[in-house]
Amino acid sequence: MLNRLFLLFFLCSAATLYGDQDFFRPSPRWDRQGDIIYLLMPDRFSRGQVTNGGAAATPPEGVDPTNLDYFHGGNLPGVTGKLDYLQRLGVTAVWLTPILKNRAVQHYDPKDKAGYHGYWVLDFTAVDPHFGSRKDLTELIEQAKKRGIGIIFDVVANHTADVIVPANGVYQYQYKYAKPYLDADGRAFDDRQYINRPDFPRLDPAKSFPVPPAFRDEADRHIKVPEWLNDPTVYHNRGEAGPSGESVQYGDISGLDDLFTEQLRVVDGMIQIYRDWINGFDLRGFRLDSAKHVNNEFWQRFIPAMSTAAETAWRKDFLIFGEVYDPDPAVLSDYLHRANLPSVPDFGFQRAVRNFVTGREPPSKLAEFFLKDAYYTTPDSNAYGLVTFTGNHDIGRIGFFLRNDLPDASDSELVQRDILAHALLLFSRGVPAIYYGDEQGFAGLGGDSAARQDMFGSRVPEFAAERHLGGGSGDQPSFDEQHPLFRTIRELISVRQKNPALLRGAQVGRFSEAVPGLFAFSRIDSGTREEILVVLNSATESRRADIPVYSPAGNWERLYASVEKGVNFGPGPKNQLNVELPPLSALVLRNPQSIESSGKPLESLSLKAMDSDEIDDRWEIRAETIDPRPLSVSFGVRVAGETEYMYLGTADSPPYHIFPTRDALPKAAALEFKAIARDLFGIETTAEFKWERAVRPRGPTPSGGGR
Repeated sequence: MLNRLFLLFFLCSAATLYGDQDFFRPSPRWDRQGDIIYLLMPDRFSRGQVTNGGAAATPPEGVDPTNLDYFHGGNLPGVTGKLDYLQRLGVTAVWLTPILKNRAVQHYDPKDKAGYHGYWVLDFTAVDPHFGSRKDLTELIEQAKKRGIGIIFDVVANHTADVIVPANGVYQYQYKYAKPYLDADGRAFDDRQYINRPDFPRLDPAKSFPVPPAFRDEADRHIKVPEWLNDPTVYHNRGEAGPSGESVQYGDISGLDDLFTEQLRVVDGMIQIYRDWINGFDLRGFRLDSAKHVNNEFWQRFIPAMSTAAETAWRKDFLIFGEVYDPDPAVLSDYLHRANLPSVPDFGFQRAVRNFVTGREPPSKLAEFFLKDAYYTTPDSNAYGLVTFTGNHDIGRIGFFLRNDLPDASDSELVQRDILAHALLLFSRGVPAIYYGDEQGFAGLGGDSAARQDMFGSRVPEFAAERHLGGGSGDQPSFDEQHPLFRTIRELISVRQKNPALLRGAQVGRFSEAVPGLFAFSRIDSGTREEILVVLNSATESRRADIPVYSPAGNWERLYASVEKGVNFGPGPKNQLNVELPPLSALVLRNPQSIESSGKPLESLSLKAMDSDEIDDRWEIRAETIDPRPLSVSFGVRVAGETEYMYLGTADSPPYHIFPTRDALPKAAALEFKAIARDLFGIETTAEFKWERAVRPRGPTPSGGGR
């Protein structure tokens, strides 16, 4: 790591109006920033009549509606039949868990399980007959599009179904340092030296792997489609994955055959598979399963290929986000910087929301979480494009977390806290994803299979006995549009969609308490200069505070309040808004009067570049000012003495800083950094900073020497 000899000098310039723009760019937003994603499992959502000799003609293997781990009968025509329900809720995109043909039943100890979830793919070219046919998929996409709803595919590229077994009976992971890969002639090699190269060494199933691959029976030798997936050398064959280290990318997850994604033939093969789905169907986007279990270089090649395919098919708003199952923003953000993922599901947001609405952490902790949004800033992406959620099919539902964390709370209190969670989901930055059934008060019994109830009425004893938050039971169909959570979430979505500041506006933290209570933030629309204020109360008593705002304090109007009584707001001291909120409630205010210009030059700006104290192997580039106006600050760098700056990203809320990776910056002994700050009216100021690599001084020349 570089030494901390960075503070050589900074230079502040006078503010100028529409001055030298250089590399200034507004903070980017996704084309699909206004989407409301609805995550559903086709097997558990709704039943319909499939076509082309599918499940209706021949009952497929693995169907048992009474078994938690088997197929229950939901399918694609069932989803099509409920599109009006989804449209009335406000959904604009449906994310389907994988629908490709799976191994119907896999053998696990102590019991067998079925591939109802879709993540055990055998045939990457066909729709699983449990869910219907390609014709059913086409009909779903066409009918959804008529209602303004897009279909998002769940992409599995890390693994295939469990077909290969270890010939030597070894399941424990075998590390590369002890047992390296061998080429077909028995010579050891490092696969990472050949990533994405056409000259990847030729492999022999019997010689090359520490866990030689074998098939359980002859029928499995050609069971996968396309045919190249039946070659056992296209898999890592190193044993079971662990929770960390090398095995995360090289090991089998629960025995699933882990693809050797460092091989170019595997990369190109997966590109062709999913390019064909884009060409064949009018899809809205891809969710990339298990992204952290695949090497970055795979995604660096795969994602641009998918984007190009989508653009060629005239779908320029194609949405791509990759699953990284980790709540730490430092870890999640690394995949935007190093793997070039456009977005990830925000597991950190989910944890922060849970802790806030249950009272396990005070609002100040939520404020600290949002301050880490700067980690995600790159030239092309930022935290506004993250897919946010309160629960999903892996970790469990917000209803379960509420019941688990607050076992003594009444149903009405849990519903209030659930609404608080969805208000935060739908009014804060990000692209929100709602997990199917949450709008009907589903809670479930935990994570994974325990959170995958049937919307059409369950025959699984544990699910059938469930009582939903806000009313309803698990043994009955759950498409009640009068359910209090359905009606509330529909209203929250409507408020969001009608106010562009809540879709794309910069989010600025305003107020947070160190005990359960008020949390407030503004959303600023840079085009209209409109400010919306969101205030939430996590306490079980009323709370009042003076909250700073940018807009004039006297003209605010209510857009949404989760309760009718006890809400008060009005002018406070020094351009603050005095707000009182009842317990466990949410309030959204809008000022119809735009933020006004002071007409004054911006205060001076200072700039520093240094090793990050927060994230290893990153810079922290920070601009500071005492100017109170909302600003956007763009950052650039160049090799000392050159003329052109390389754009690094834009921060549009304080603190104004970014965290680029070391390898994203030029390799030079001296670098020049620049920041350009611009307010809502185009008034600018700049700051510059020069960094030079520290050079250790030489020791004293020995005395008494001579020639």
